[in-house]
Amino acid sequence: MNRSIVIALFVLAFASEGAAETTPHPLASAAHLSLEMPSRAFDGAPSAPATFRAPELIATSAAALERLQEKRLASNAEEPSGRMRVATVRALPKAAHVDTWSAVEGGYVTRLRVSSEGAEGLRVKLELGDLPEAIEVRVQGSDDRIESMPIEPTFASEAWTPWTVGSSQLIEIFSPVVPSEGALLVGAILHFTQSPFAKAAAGACTIRTLCSSGDPALDAAIADAKKAVMRLTFVENGSGFLCTATLINTERYPAAFVLTANHCINNAAAASSISTMWFYESTTCGTEGVLNPGFVQISGGMQLVFTNYNVDSTLLLMNQTPPAGAVYSAWNPARLASGNPVVSISHPAGDTTRYATGAITKEYRIQGRPQDMYGVAFSRGIIQGGSSGSGLFTLSGRSLQLRGVLSGSTIRTAGGMSCTDLTEEALYARLEIFEPEIDQYIRIAPQAPDDAPNRPQDLFSAPVTDPNGVDLALNLRSTPLVFNSLRIDYPGDLDVFRFFLTAPATVSLGSEGALDTVGTLLDSQGVSIEANDDVAAGNVNFGITRHLDAGTYYLLVGHWDAAGTGLYNLRLSVNAAASTPNYTDLWWNPAESGWGININHQGNTIFATLFIFDLDGSPMWLAMTNGAKQADGSYFGTLYRASGPAFNSAVWPGITPAVVGTMRLSFPTVDAASLTYTVNGVSVAKNIVRQVFSTKPSCIWSTTDRVSATNYQDLWWNPAESGWGVNIAHQGDTLFATLFTFAADGRGLWLAMTNGARTSVGNYGGTLYRSTGPAFNSPVWAPPIAALPVGNMSFSFSNGNAGTLTYSVNGVQVTKSILRQVFGTPTTQCTS
Repeated sequence: MNRSIVIALFVLAFASEGAAETTPHPLASAAHLSLEMPSRAFDGAPSAPATFRAPELIATSAAALERLQEKRLASNAEEPSGRMRVATVRALPKAAHVDTWSAVEGGYVTRLRVSSEGAEGLRVKLELGDLPEAIEVRVQGSDDRIESMPIEPTFASEAWTPWTVGSSQLIEIFSPVVPSEGALLVGAILHFTQSPFAKAAAGACTIRTLCSSGDPALDAAIADAKKAVMRLTFVENGSGFLCTATLINTERYPAAFVLTANHCINNAAAASSISTMWFYESTTCGTEGVLNPGFVQISGGMQLVFTNYNVDSTLLLMNQTPPAGAVYSAWNPARLASGNPVVSISHPAGDTTRYATGAITKEYRIQGRPQDMYGVAFSRGIIQGGSSGSGLFTLSGRSLQLRGVLSGSTIRTAGGMSCTDLTEEALYARLEIFEPEIDQYIRIAPQAPDDAPNRPQDLFSAPVTDPNGVDLALNLRSTPLVFNSLRIDYPGDLDVFRFFLTAPATVSLGSEGALDTVGTLLDSQGVSIEANDDVAAGNVNFGITRHLDAGTYYLLVGHWDAAGTGLYNLRLSVNAAASTPNYTDLWWNPAESGWGININHQGNTIFATLFIFDLDGSPMWLAMTNGAKQADGSYFGTLYRASGPAFNSAVWPGITPAVVGTMRLSFPTVDAASLTYTVNGVSVAKNIVRQVFSTKPSCIWSTTDRVSATNYQDLWWNPAESGWGVNIAHQGDTLFATLFTFAADGRGLWLAMTNGARTSVGNYGGTLYRSTGPAFNSPVWAPPIAALPVGNMSFSFSNGNAGTLTYSVNGVQVTKSILRQVFGTPTTQCTS
């Protein structure tokens, strides 16, 4: 059924055109001149613990909740983001009502015990309804330590109790009045598989913050700065994670603003689940270490103030005050240069605070993140999982100044940075870029005039129609939506736009003009889906093409230069091919392993390469180079068999294609097809499906340059040597590559690398095989395939469009430059 696709775009207001458009507001410029912020010790009162009116040994009638036994759920797989997974959410079979209360002085109290067998620690999800007043929660684990947390009636729909050690948590709740039925439920348990008290979690080469650096000034600075560093635990997507964060000083002191990584916390729900540990350090420098018994846990979550995927940075605001003795870290957003000495303070592997020292090497671009990051080579100590979001510091006098947050590390060899691999570099997001973006939240100066909001949450509840009363719901199937003379008003300004899809569609978003823009597509919660810097080499405009389900989305636009301002145009459109599935993939018949067909789909054309066996069992490849879409939805075209120069020929004189028949591909579903073809009058019909050997990518239509693509599934060739090529199927970290070329006698030859493993960023390699098997028209698929190793194959991609292919066949090595082959519009872009 043909359905119309509607996008509604929302903006707050657009300023009128004129010369003043390109002039930054003076308030913004003046505010940004104050580059440094000193550190500050917290001199306010610490958070008061919950005051329970119940006697310590009060007997309660909460027998029904004395022990809640949950169903075990399968653990989620580790996320590749770098944050450390330490727990699994286990939902109760049914949320348990907390509705048995005992009267005490000043209110009512209930006590319950929640357990999860085998857990190293617990947190418990309280589902919140209409609470008439604030309640107080106190918990105790298998030790004698008691943690407390207030919950305000305006809190979110859920709250997670503080962490306690062991497999059982005693929970005591005080309320001034009896909550209504359903206002408080126990819904799930966060089952920790790792204890924060585990010994030797961090690598042996990490350095405890009690250990001297040999520099008294640096030692004093570390002793002060570590009091600003906290260990975060939080909940997201069914798991519990661990990162590091830093409390920062601002003009809004004593407001407790915190910096961490976007890949740690990027949405309000995860922020609200945060619990922090402070002064979580060893009391000695010895190898065993003794945990500081005075560590403090602060629960109650944080507010998501601002986050930016491009810079991998997040600004949070604590709901509670910091503990007594905490330090608000100094910071300095001035750009660092190669050779500048730096210090890291973090919780590697979730262990006690450790420091590392090193120097800036250069700036790196992480694939998928448009902004360059600092590279750091450590000379003493390292960072590890759990260090994500931690601060990068430089010494100024006797104080450490925060300069960025940890995003990750290089992975030049398998496993990345470790105590046995100190050649890798840590990668830090630059405060120089992020600080102008958060100025309006951490400074007191009035905000400069702005033509669009800066954060998705500013539009979460905004009306659909803009303030001028213009209805921006347009049918974009035939006409792109273009906004002219939009503006990045001041350094750090970001423009956020909201749009709606009434049906699934492939959407193209991009900027126009001379301004160097960065674009980020966000989901309904403001979490990044995809980001782009330059749509093509030499083009400073961003471009994103993505197939999206019906729903609400946001587009974030900023300047690539932290200090940049100026005008740009914005274009949004729905691709005309959006209703057509994309069939680019490796296809096969699982009952007849050993042959297959690579389908490359661009526009209304399919280029299909069939890998089978000749009548004598030797490898044979055939190609339908121009399979046109038919009225019935199938694709049909001429089938060719080619001969040409040997694969290792120094000169490429060209090929001789011969017509041998026709081929038709019909697709009853997006994942299944019927293949029919003829070879010199012999007809063959097969049922085929997509071949899955790892995590399948998503392949969609693309009208933008794929220079930034990190999935290489496509047809590749060398335009100067027409007639041979290589098909790549890219799933997870594995390439299945099928090379079609020519043997020494000129006959077609195909070779396959069936398990090309990722060796480093953009590099893959594996064993190369030559197969023999039954003739293509055999009624029975026998004898079995014989796959003979003949050498190796490797790929090194310089960008999403270009790479180098190297392979060997029986000792003969060949190296070729390759490019994506474009034969239709729109092209295909696959994403992992």
